[in-house]
Order: sequence, then C-alpha cells, then structure tokens
Amino acid sequence: MAPPPASKLAAPARCRVVIIDDHTAIIEMMQRVVDSIDGHKVIGYAMNAAAARELCRREQPDLIVLDLVLPNVAGFALHDELRGICPRARVVIFSGHLRMATIRDALLRGAHGLVEKSATLDEFHQALRSVGSGQIYFSRAASEAIRKIVNRDPAQAVRLPRLTDREKAVLRAIAEGLSSKEISDRLGISRHTVVNHRTRLVKKTGLRGAAQLARYAVQIGLVGDTVCDG
Repeated sequence: MAPPPASKLAAPARCRVVIIDDHTAIIEMMQRVVDSIDGHKVIGYAMNAAAARELCRREQPDLIVLDLVLPNVAGFALHDELRGICPRARVVIFSGHLRMATIRDALLRGAHGLVEKSATLDEFHQALRSVGSGQIYFSRAASEAIRKIVNRDPAQAVRLPRLTDREKAVLRAIAEGLSSKEISDRLGISRHTVVNHRTRLVKKTGLRGAAQLARYAVQIGLVGDTVCDG
C-alpha cells in the first residue's frame, strides 16, 4: 500500500499523524501500523527536511514520527525545528541509530517517544498508542540504555535526591499519567496531600511538569518501559 501524498488530507481524526522518513518501505509499514489504531490517521509524509518543515507548518499534526537520519540533516536539528513549528505536536523518534548519546539527547530535548527500528511492530504500535494518548514511551532497549547512562555516571547518582516511599509512590503514579484525584484515590490520601508531595518532588528534583518527572522516573528505574505524560 503506497503512502498518501503529503498534500492529501485524510478524514478528521483524534490523532493526526505525520511520518518523516526517507525510506518508502518504512513509510508504508508505519502507515499500516498507524492506521490500524483507532482514532489515529496518517495525514501526510515527508522524505526530507524541507518537505517536513512545510508539511508540519501547514498541517500542525498531533503526532510526528521522526527518523533522525535524513539527507543533509544533523542529529536533532530537525527535531528542534519541528518542535518550534508545531509546539503542540508530540514526537516519536523512530531510528536505527539509538546510541547512548542519542538517547541522552532525546531525554534532554523532551522527545515523547523513543523506539529503535529493530523493535517489533507490536512495540512500535504500543509507542504510537501511548504517545498519541498523551503518554511518554521508551522502548525496552531505550529504557535499558537510560538505566545504563545513570549507572555509568557516579556523579549523577550522587546527585539523586533521597525520596520517601510515599514520594516514590506519588512519582510512580505521576509517571503512569494519573491525576491528583486518581493518585489520592489510589494511595488513600487527600488531594491536598498529593499536591504537597508533588511540590516536594519538584523542589527535590528541580524538575517541573509531569513530562520531566516521568522521564526522571524512567531514569532512576522507578517504572518500566512505558511512562506517561500528564
């Protein structure tokens, strides 16, 4: 099945997806996976940076699936540009070049998903569902690499703040995408207490927002392969 022309709009969908990759076969594979997910629809694709910029500027997609290796593009340059062009879009990095440095850069630059091209289609499917619904997803291989990054940096390990068991429980719940009310119900504490714990987590870690806290939960191994963004 051939990918749709970039200029052709699909019927409105809850999650409008743009694919950016320079291999037609991979685009076709990704389109089949995307279109198999309820509420998701590929609205266009681009095979180079210029076309990607124009497509994202015009369509303002909800989700971008991005290969980091494109002709005449270095590293995360296009990722950063596209985040500026359509700041509300969520980005899944889908690349065959997920080295340690790449994964570290993805974390620092706020990528919402990270999946290597050697991953299974089931894992790619899960990444799209998770990120499309407002979550953050790191593949099994990426999650393991993140843990190695932390373990190989003793200085970073020393800087890890000491969290109480209750703070860890709240952090884990935040990473799972739960609201303050849902965390209150799960842990059997008041919503006010949940807010206080969130405030202490922000002060201890220096991080703000559910996305940063979720990535931190992955870094310290508090959650598994999939974490959520509030």
